[in-house]
Amino acid sequence: MIEQLPKHIIQSIIDMADDSPDWVDISEDLELEGFAISPQQCESIFSQYSEYMLEDCDVTDDVNMSALELDTTIPYISKRMKKIQFIDIETSLITAKVFSTGKQTVKADQVISSTRVLTVAGGSFYDLYNYGEDGIWGYSNHHDNKRFKKDPLDDTYVLRKVWDILDNADVIVAHNARFDKSWLLGRFLEKGWKLPSRFDVVCTYRYLHDFNMTSKKLGKLSESLIGTNKIESGLKLWMRCSNGDVDAFTAMLKYNCGDIYDTLFQVYLRTCQYAPHMAIDMSNPNIQVPQCRVTGDLLERCNDTYYNPTNGLEYYKYFNRKNGLTYVDRYNTRSKKANLGYIKHFR
Repeated sequence: MIEQLPKHIIQSIIDMADDSPDWVDISEDLELEGFAISPQQCESIFSQYSEYMLEDCDVTDDVNMSALELDTTIPYISKRMKKIQFIDIETSLITAKVFSTGKQTVKADQVISSTRVLTVAGGSFYDLYNYGEDGIWGYSNHHDNKRFKKDPLDDTYVLRKVWDILDNADVIVAHNARFDKSWLLGRFLEKGWKLPSRFDVVCTYRYLHDFNMTSKKLGKLSESLIGTNKIESGLKLWMRCSNGDVDAFTAMLKYNCGDIYDTLFQVYLRTCQYAPHMAIDMSNPNIQVPQCRVTGDLLERCNDTYYNPTNGLEYYKYFNRKNGLTYVDRYNTRSKKANLGYIKHFR
C-alpha cells in the first residue's frame, strides 16, 4: 500500500530502518513521499514516537474551520475530486387551467403540461477547487438548435449530457439535493432510459440540520457566510423560456451557472467541516490508518482516551491539527481493529 505520509512519520520510518540501508538510500534518492506500510508498522510508529502524539485534543492554534484545504498533490485526493460533481438544475413552469387568480390549490387534473429541465450546470470538485469559475460546465435546451426549433422545452440534449456526467461521478453535491436528483432520475424514467451508475449524494442543506439560521436558502447562505450573491431572476424569465425565447435561455443558463462556484461550491467549503459525518468522505479506504473524513489528512493520536461509561471501555482519540476536528475509534483499545482507521467524528 503506497500513500503519502507526513514528513515526521516518514523520518520515523527511516530511523527505524537501520537494518535496511537500501530502502533508506532509495527513498532519499527518489525523494519519496510515500512508503509501503502495514497497520502493525503504523502502530509501532505511533507507540515509539510519542513526541508526535498530542497531550490532549483541545489544540486550537492555527485551526481554520471556515475554509477547506485539500492537498491536491496526493494522487488519491486529486483522483477522488475529479469524480465528485457539484450540480444544479433549473426546471420549467407547468401550465394549468384555473377558474380565477389568487392563492389556490391546483389539482393534478388541472395541469396540462409536464415539468421539463431547462438548463443544468455544475463542475467537478477538482476543477472548481483549482480553476474557480473556469471549471464550470453548463448545458441548455437551446444548444440543440434542431430540437429547440421544434420544441424549446425538449430537454433530451440536456438530459443526455447530465446522464453521462452522473454516470461517471462517485458523488454529487447539491443544495436541497433531493430536488435535483429526483427530477433528473424522474426524467430518465419518463424517457425510458437506463439509470446512471450509482452515486452518493451530499446535500449542503440537509447537513446543516443541526444549525439554526435565519434562512438556509442557498442565496442567503452565500450572502451571510461568504459575502457573495446569487444572480437575480424572476418569474418573467421562466415565462420567456416557456415561450422559446433564446435570449431567455441564455440568461437562464447564466443564472444557473451563477449558482455553482460563488454559491454552492463556496458554501460547501465554508460549512463542510462543521458536519464531517455528512460531508464528502475524502479518506483513502486503501490504507488502514486514522484519517480525517473531510480532508483526507492523517490524524494524530491523542494521549488521552475516551471513556465510555456505558460499557466501561476506553477508545483512542485522534485529532486533525489543521481544522481542529476530533475523532474517536469505533473499537476499544483492547481490540485488534483499534487504530486501523475505523473512526467516527467526536464532538
